[in-house]
Order: sequence, then structure tokens, then C-alpha cells
Amino acid sequence: MKKPKVTTAKAIPIPIPRSQQPKGKPAARKKLDVKSAIVAFAVFSAVIIIWQWNRSSATAPAPPAGVQTETSAAVATGVETATSGASAAKSTAGAEGTGLIIAAVRVTPTQPVATDPITAVVSLVSGDTAEITFTYQWKRNDQFIPEATANVLKDTSLKRGDRVSVVATAFRDGVAGPPAESQSVVVNSPPPALEMKILTPQVRLGQPFGIQLTGAAPDGDKVVYSLTSPFVEGMTIDGNTGKIIWTPARVYSGKLLFGAAATDPDGNKATRVFELDMGAAPGPQNGNVPL
Repeated sequence: MKKPKVTTAKAIPIPIPRSQQPKGKPAARKKLDVKSAIVAFAVFSAVIIIWQWNRSSATAPAPPAGVQTETSAAVATGVETATSGASAAKSTAGAEGTGLIIAAVRVTPTQPVATDPITAVVSLVSGDTAEITFTYQWKRNDQFIPEATANVLKDTSLKRGDRVSVVATAFRDGVAGPPAESQSVVVNSPPPALEMKILTPQVRLGQPFGIQLTGAAPDGDKVVYSLTSPFVEGMTIDGNTGKIIWTPARVYSGKLLFGAAATDPDGNKATRVFELDMGAAPGPQNGNVPL
């Protein structure tokens, strides 16, 4: 029996295309590629940094759309405030340039009664009122009186305790200056009326002589009476009733003058000097001092 013949297969090499065959040493080539990439990245980063630096120096970057930062808001507010301030300064400067700045506004009388006409008096900083006109608007208790636009307030319903002021504005060539308001004055009630009535027909030495004062406040308030100059020796008055008692200590001839006043709760006072006609000196037989 024949032994089988064993043959060994030969390896046949597979040719590699020229384009896929590596050139040079593989390790050295890989090291060169990494180094080149690092250098290129460093150069690119340096260029970006320099470009950003130059750009930020030339102009600050604007914030993204829709984003409002505190800094930008503050700048905007500052610009707006500066603009408003500039406008106000320009307006004031324009008014000063035309002499329209009001130094003071006052009203007279300073203690008016309800029936008094009240007048506004305006003075300018420049003092020159040539070709300058004024407008007026009166106020009662801090409320404007629509129909009161003249320099004199009259024919207006006022009562005791009302506070009255006026706002004045200067004009020249169609340009208005800043308005100015006066201080308020308080309206007082008119002073009381005061009259005299003789109660005793004759004056006798050493005998009381009666006189009655009558006074009435327009608003019905009670008045208080008093004696004023010229005073008469021996004359007294009851402040609540207004009755005067005079006991003459000597003989008078001619006319005798004495003063009296009636005052209301607001301090309004009516003062009068009354006259008594004493006539000729009496004879010693009766001791009378005739009126």
C-alpha cells in the first residue's frame, strides 16, 4: 500500500497598489503631522487674539439684540437727563436774555377784607418793563378762579379766612418767561361798626354820667369794647356791654373828646373819637355841666 504524498502550499504574496504603499517611516510621519497641527493652531489663535484686540480698541461691542444691561440703561438715562437739563437751561437762558424773569409778586393790601379790591404788583429782575406784558391768574384756597385774570381781583365772592394768591407771567415778543406766584394773604372780615348814645341828659359834678356804645360785626360775631386816646379822667367802660360811666370831678366847658374802640374775634378793630359838647361853664348855683 502506497503512502499518500504530502505537499506544502506556498504563500503567494498579494501585491499592494502603489498609491496605498506608505512612504518613509510611519512613526516619524505621524509625529510630523501632530507638530504641524499644533503650530497651525497657535498661529491661528494669535491672529484671532490680535484681531479682537484691535477691534475692541476701535469700538466697544454692542450688546446682543434684546439684551439691556445696567450700564446701557444708565447711559441712556444720563443722556436723557442731560438733554432735559440742557433744554431747561436753554429755556431759562432765553427768558433771562429777554428780561422776563420775575423777581417778586406781591398783593396789596396784605390784610384785605372781603369787600376790598386786591391788586397784584410785579417786579422784574432786570427792572425794565418796556414792551413787556403780564398775564394774571388768581387763586382762592389754592384753586384757580377761572374768571379772575386781571391784575386786580374784585367783584369776586370772598369770605373771612379765604387764602388768596396770584400767578403772574411776563411776555415779550411772543416769548413767555417762567411764571411766579405770590404769597397768600388771608381775607379778614370788615371791622365792626361803632356808634354812641347818650343815656344821661345832663352832666353833674360828682354824679355818674352814662354813655352807651353800640357795635356790630358784619358776620354777627360779638365785639369787645375799650377806651382809647384821648382819655378822659374818671371815665370807665364795661368791655362786654359797651356802657361808659363817667363821674366828672371838675367843670368842663366847650367840647370834650374821648376815644373808644370795638374789636371782633379776628382782631379787626373800629376806633372812633367821640365828642361831647359841654357848652358854657355852669354857674355855682346848680353845679350842672350842660351838654
